[in-house]
Amino acid sequence: MPDSPSHILAQGKSLPVHERLEVIRALAESLDADESFWLNQEWAETLDRRAAEMDADSSKSVPWADVERRLAARIQQHVDG
Repeated sequence: MPDSPSHILAQGKSLPVHERLEVIRALAESLDADESFWLNQEWAETLDRRAAEMDADSSKSVPWADVERRLAARIQQHVDG
């Protein structure tokens, strides 16, 4: 019998931060474009507006690797207390 989602989540929470981020990324990539999960119309409009702002002025952009490192550090800080 396959593990329940709550059991899988509990297992996932025990992983190191970088492995949790890998799982999150892999799960997000596994969604079809038609499975627009939790985005409602307001969120979609906000994301579209922000994307257009970034396209208009890329001087504010940050490489994904830098963002990922900063997020992992913040998550680890929270985990460590």
